[in-house]
Amino acid sequence: MNSQTKFLVAMLFVIAVILCICLTRFYFDVTKNTKHSAGVSGVESIVRSFGELQVFRSEDGGCGLLSADLHVLIEPDWTEILDVTDSLVLVSGQMNQQLLVGGIDYEENVILPFVFSSVENIGDGFHVGTVAQDKRKIILDKNYQPVFQESFLSVEYHNKIMQLTNETETLLYDMAVRPPALRSAAFSCHIAENSELLWKTSNQFYLSELTVSDLWHINKWAEIYIQMLRENDFRNLAQISVSEYFSSLARTVFPEQAVLKKADDFSFSRRESGAYDFSFRVSYMTSSGTAPKQVKLHLYFRKSTENQMILTAADFAAVE
Repeated sequence: MNSQTKFLVAMLFVIAVILCICLTRFYFDVTKNTKHSAGVSGVESIVRSFGELQVFRSEDGGCGLLSADLHVLIEPDWTEILDVTDSLVLVSGQMNQQLLVGGIDYEENVILPFVFSSVENIGDGFHVGTVAQDKRKIILDKNYQPVFQESFLSVEYHNKIMQLTNETETLLYDMAVRPPALRSAAFSCHIAENSELLWKTSNQFYLSELTVSDLWHINKWAEIYIQMLRENDFRNLAQISVSEYFSSLARTVFPEQAVLKKADDFSFSRRESGAYDFSFRVSYMTSSGTAPKQVKLHLYFRKSTENQMILTAADFAAVE
């Protein structure tokens, strides 16, 4: 073998070694992924784990998610990765110059809107999302789906009982059953300046028949009707009733310039006719300044043909 042939063989050997090294690096590179590569930003550290999935922080400071075989499932574009479910990844990130929390799927599509300043686990798989704009609370289940249609001012959870509070109502739900069962509803009904009627029902028969919306409308329509009685102005009855019942509602109870002082002695029951009897006592003072007078009001509610709660009748009697 002459020197030229030896040189050619040596070169071929070197080329073969280089190719072998390149192929080895290609097949054993754990950072590559058919979708993304963690090598783009680099994995600086593993922050936490969710089962076989690992949250990593990139060299740029963002958080992403690695699969069990170290492929990048979620790009490191997020401030934090807070939780992981089979269908959702709860993340936080800068949105419109705010740090907001929301949820994305594994294709990085938004499936829980980025409207929350925080999302906290309160136990038994339930979470409370605080809306950044108005600080109201939204109850989410273990899959971060809303449990109730409404938002609330405050939430308390203890021994599977959830207390939800809004401007006029406090609701107690048994969260051990599905769907959650309303166990108690308490409302504040505005009667007059500095006068509130605080009422509550825990009757499970009534609560199984009535929705929170029904109870809210009973409370609201009672407020509006009392205002009509005080002002002796019934032009807006259509807001709380329907025309066939107007004649049963337009009554004057309080004399002119009467000042309502207190509302109490509340009761709530269902009549044989099917109407709900919402009754309470009102104390008031007249302009003559004599001793307070009292009147017992009965307001009757039922569902309309459109399944909306309406006021259908009212009666009253002086209390001696």
